[in-house]
Amino acid sequence: MNENNVAPTQAGVGLLASQAQGPVPRATAFGEMLPDIGLDTEAELTHRWVIDSWTSAAKQKRIYSPSFECNGANWRILLFPNGNQQSDTLSVFLDSLDAPTMPKDGAWHICVQFALAIKISAAQHRFNPYEADWGFNHLVKLNQLFVPLDPSKSDRSLVETDKTVILVHMRILKDVTGYLWHNYVNYDSKKATGHVGLRNQGATCYMNSLLQSLYFVPYFRRVEFMRTIMKETNCHYMQAAYMIPTDLDSPTKSIPLALQRVFLQLQESDAPVATNELTKSFGWDAVDSFMQHDIQEFNRVLQDNLEIKMVGTKAEGAIRDLFVGKYNSFIKCLDIDFESSRLEDFYDIQLNVKGNASVLDSFKDYISTETLDGDNKYAAEGHGLQRAEKGVIFSSLPPILFLQLKRFEYDIERDSMVKINDRYEYPDELNLDSFLEKKPVVPQNYWLYGVLVHSGDLTGGHYCAFLRTEKKGKWFKFDDDRVTPCYTREVFEENFGGESLQALKQYQANITLPKPTKRFTNAYMLIYIREQDTEHIFAPIETADIQEHLRSRMQAEKIEAARKQKEREEQHLFINMKVVLEEHASKHRGFDLCNFDSKTSPITEILQFKEKREETLAEFKEILGKSLNIPSDHLNIWSLIGRQNKTVRPDFLFTIAEDSLTLEQLREKFSSQLPNDLRIFVEIVDPIKSGKTQKTDKSVTVFLKYYDPTTSIVKYVGKVFVPNKSSKINEILPTLLSRASLSPKTPLLLFEEIKPDMVEPLKANQSFGHAEIGDGDIILYQRNMTGFESQIEDRTISTVKEYFDNMHNRHPVNFKPRQTPNMIFTTELELVVNKKMPYDQVVSKLAEKLGADPLKILLYTSAGLITKSPIRKNEKMVLQDMLNMGFYNQLMPTSVLHYEVLDVEVTELETKKFIPVSFVDRSGNEFGPYNLLVRHSPHASDVIKKLKSQVTDLPVSAKADLRMYEVIGHKIQKFYSNSESVKDFGETSLFYVEEIFPEDKLAKGDSYVHVFHFNGHVTRSHGIPFKFPLRKGEKFETTKERLLGRFEMNDPKAKWFIVPSGFAQPIQITDSDVLADKSFGPYDYIGVDHVGKVDRTARDINAGKGIKISN
Repeated sequence: MNENNVAPTQAGVGLLASQAQGPVPRATAFGEMLPDIGLDTEAELTHRWVIDSWTSAAKQKRIYSPSFECNGANWRILLFPNGNQQSDTLSVFLDSLDAPTMPKDGAWHICVQFALAIKISAAQHRFNPYEADWGFNHLVKLNQLFVPLDPSKSDRSLVETDKTVILVHMRILKDVTGYLWHNYVNYDSKKATGHVGLRNQGATCYMNSLLQSLYFVPYFRRVEFMRTIMKETNCHYMQAAYMIPTDLDSPTKSIPLALQRVFLQLQESDAPVATNELTKSFGWDAVDSFMQHDIQEFNRVLQDNLEIKMVGTKAEGAIRDLFVGKYNSFIKCLDIDFESSRLEDFYDIQLNVKGNASVLDSFKDYISTETLDGDNKYAAEGHGLQRAEKGVIFSSLPPILFLQLKRFEYDIERDSMVKINDRYEYPDELNLDSFLEKKPVVPQNYWLYGVLVHSGDLTGGHYCAFLRTEKKGKWFKFDDDRVTPCYTREVFEENFGGESLQALKQYQANITLPKPTKRFTNAYMLIYIREQDTEHIFAPIETADIQEHLRSRMQAEKIEAARKQKEREEQHLFINMKVVLEEHASKHRGFDLCNFDSKTSPITEILQFKEKREETLAEFKEILGKSLNIPSDHLNIWSLIGRQNKTVRPDFLFTIAEDSLTLEQLREKFSSQLPNDLRIFVEIVDPIKSGKTQKTDKSVTVFLKYYDPTTSIVKYVGKVFVPNKSSKINEILPTLLSRASLSPKTPLLLFEEIKPDMVEPLKANQSFGHAEIGDGDIILYQRNMTGFESQIEDRTISTVKEYFDNMHNRHPVNFKPRQTPNMIFTTELELVVNKKMPYDQVVSKLAEKLGADPLKILLYTSAGLITKSPIRKNEKMVLQDMLNMGFYNQLMPTSVLHYEVLDVEVTELETKKFIPVSFVDRSGNEFGPYNLLVRHSPHASDVIKKLKSQVTDLPVSAKADLRMYEVIGHKIQKFYSNSESVKDFGETSLFYVEEIFPEDKLAKGDSYVHVFHFNGHVTRSHGIPFKFPLRKGEKFETTKERLLGRFEMNDPKAKWFIVPSGFAQPIQITDSDVLADKSFGPYDYIGVDHVGKVDRTARDINAGKGIKISN
């Protein structure tokens, strides 16, 4: 074997490599095999290894080439002649000789693009101490080594005359970030970048990306929790002052406080930050955290909420100062001096991607005008039909500009929403002067601050953010809990969308290769910052700017976290001694002598000590004695063990023999199931009077508990030593009576406490052996109440057996308020309730906690976290029945019930029902909805009358002649005559009441049509539909003016369609159409495609559930 280094410019050895299709590339084609990824090359080398005897090589499992040097590092080729872990494929690797000798701290590495040949195969790898070799297990089939590669052109084979050549071409790249091709094992974001990520709760990547983009805007953080000096800048906006006061708030109830805490943790923490407090403050549950939403929609909902929270504080208006611009939508006549215009706010700009190559192209498209001419002339008030231009122009732009790229659009051919993965370029710097209606005083120069990226399709995907964390600084990628430095090409080229330029270039050079597909990972939102405002926006945050209560609370949490961390690290050195004294047992009211962890009854307050595991029992007794101020020889210590029936009982009385054992030895012997705890029961005795102990080898130690049915209290009253198991139970009756302070002749009922659901009666004339009572067992007893029942307050627990049965059936239930439009009671609470408790008692207990009338509380079943059906009252129904209602709950038992506090008593629902009704005025403004309680199947006139009489805040127009109609999915289903019955409507039905206007009456040749709103696709309907008269012979340009008068909508990009029933395609309406001449069926509509007042989202991945922030 020998070696030879060949410069990349030389012809090489001319070794052929086989491929399935296309021309066979020569070994000198290495450079074309390795993609140019835009990074500087530190060194490049082609190395040739000649194998003189393949026969000899094939006898070995592995062989190495002689070493060679490239850029000061030592390398060799690793060959498996008979395959690596398989027998039919040649395996070849590039091996770093330096990597194994380097410290395994992850710092040393070399990033190499390389190609290996007999058959050319290319790869890239980050060589490091953990991964010193990299290559191909399946380079070429062994049976292809000795046959011609391409018989049509040559009879040459890879191995000839027992010789072959293996080549490696290496390109060592300059790794500017230090993390190129990193595997991220043991990766520390804070150490690598100075920043930390946010933990994903399930599908909250969209939220994490937006929060990071807001966090790195210092001005926005000041708005949330910091003080600044209010001052006016020459860009005519005010910097926010002081802070949103949150010192008295709870982080799970207050959105500003929760957001402040997230931001402060991002600033101070060394580990990824959790957002659970924040989402809880939104009013979200676990289901909400597992639903992915649109990032632009979330941004608007969050900003709207914060704006409301800022009202009345010195931060009021700060959101608008940062993010709000204005545009002017206009229609300007070309031949006369007449113009109609309207100035509107915007928080973000939605740019069309389809048909545009770049941001500037989209801005030009956005402000492009439409000429209204011919049949499409504009009806100018007082001037008739006129030629006109319609469009929008920007009046002012905000300091921080959010650009949402419309990657999701309705495809009419597919009849569905699709993602637009076309190539779309965005610049690092942007000048927008030409898009303002007046020349700006300050140049509108913007620089790119952030790129929010979506990977996936309409049904779901993943978000991440590329951000600069300082003015025009380095780029970082924020991908949930990981933050990494990144290259410029990752921010731009790799997220432009479309086909990869490298793959496209290779395809154009060789059309036999698979045609490259469009990348589904691309920019979805761009954030630009105006150059003029950069200094103010990025003014550094000082420690003194942060509210004191935030800093002190965070510091206290840091100290507590450090303490817990130290505890965890030292846990193996210490043992938790859990000490139950007789006084603790006497206060315990449940099973056993104490409760360590059961949720069905209060946890017993006991003594706890943290002691070293090698400490002896004698040493611990001294410590315990000093703590109790009692000599250690006054302590009787019993082991407490967990039995198989899940009870915990005293088992073994420690003697002098155990004093020399360590606590760890005792734990292993008596509490091996508890790795860190040793539980003991301690009596305080007088060794002189008691002789230290009465315990013998034959005696039985029984513990006693007395139950008083008049107070419903069970109490530990000590123990007794029984000489042997043949002793009768009645022999201890005098002791039992004395311990309970009962007269000597009081009749008793005796029971054994076996386990929580098993309390069995005992016969006094039985022996302890016959009754199977041994050490540590508990005898319960009570006075026989025959003839004294009047003294018992609660007859349901007149015996200790009933008492424990009640305790065993105690069950924690989470009562959640049912989400309704006008809900007053929003409290979520947990109550411990008996599973056998009747319906009325459950409701009464809930009402007591809520401060509500029990007769007005309606309970609902729950499937997971979703409210299901109302629970109808049944005299035989108990809590267990309610929790197990429905197939879902039988398979997966729940502890959740939903409740609603009604305005009327539940019994009224037997003859009446609620109907949701809203009043809508002439401009489309909604009042309501109101839940009106009406009789079953009421007439429409009854509902309207009820609305007028019960709702006091209706507008004056509600007193006119009214009519009612039913809406499902934002479309009119039916209009009701006053005498028509309203019945058989489902939960999705909404009812609207509106005024009847004289101008809506029909003349001869006129007709009615129903109108609804949608955004992008007819299935994404929104707003309030209405009934509208079509006039005979009227062109749509005039009809449209009347339509616009019915609701506040001035979107120049709105489109109008005839939407037939069924699955027929919508038909776009032109201004020359006469709609009265069209034939409209009962379920044909006019649909207007525009963004609604509330629904600003460009898409909704979870169309059934938009984003809501409740608090």
